[in-house]
Amino acid sequence: MNAPNGMPITNIRISLTKRCNLKCFYCHREGELLYDGIPKEINTSEIDSILKASSDLGIDRVRFTGGEPLVRKDIVDVISVASKYMKDISLSTNGSLLAPIAKDLKEAGLNRINVTLNSLHPEVYASMVGADVFHDVIAGIEGAHDVGIAPIKINMVVVKRNYKEIPDMIDYLKDGMILQVIELIASRDGEKDSFYRENHVDLTPIESYLAERAVKIEERQKHKRKRYCLPKVVEVVRSMHNPTFCKHCNSIRVTSEGKVKKCLFNNDLKPIDDFEDPGNVRRVLEKTILEKRPYW
Repeated sequence: MNAPNGMPITNIRISLTKRCNLKCFYCHREGELLYDGIPKEINTSEIDSILKASSDLGIDRVRFTGGEPLVRKDIVDVISVASKYMKDISLSTNGSLLAPIAKDLKEAGLNRINVTLNSLHPEVYASMVGADVFHDVIAGIEGAHDVGIAPIKINMVVVKRNYKEIPDMIDYLKDGMILQVIELIASRDGEKDSFYRENHVDLTPIESYLAERAVKIEERQKHKRKRYCLPKVVEVVRSMHNPTFCKHCNSIRVTSEGKVKKCLFNNDLKPIDDFEDPGNVRRVLEKTILEKRPYW
């Protein structure tokens, strides 16, 4: 099914929880507001209903996010449910809880994984995520690699304290790994945001550095991202505060409470009144797609 601008909507992102075991200073919480008390979290039956209806509408790719999705005790069951309907299942994680369950996730049907690793220096890493779990994350990445999850995308949010590490991060990559150099996301106030001004790094010189060393440069359909093959692969993820990024978005989102939304920044949440009614679930998804417009 296509959005009004003609872009086929083939991806759905489902936030499984607002909970997280880290406190990354750049976190945008998938656009969700913080909660008071014990939050309601979408359950596996509700996920099943959403993904079945999504598949009927031509969506065949799902990414599970959080918070931190691996804090869910039923995460392997969630992946198993998704494998009934989706041809591509991916997961975004901070990696600190990954090592013990990497094999189970792979066997349940997980295809790809994104793991955040902002630095190869434990003290710099800890300063960005608020916890001393660097070695757990490395173990998680290596565990996922050992069981054959591929590709493994290493997410590196670039700020002033870590941008000089990009060459070292490229050297760290093993077969089947891709480095995603990610621009810091500003608030809606953009450059009026003091945190953004103090931490933001212009990616233009970094892209020039990569272009000079690339044996091949590709452009992905998704958000028109540049992919530099050095031959190790580096993708550059520009901040979404631009029309090109929004124009080529092919996703809709589901919050951790099971409400559907058009994009990260849009908080027009559409509740699903009856998850046991396939028609109701489908109508909410269709309405969301038909109302989807570029935010920027």
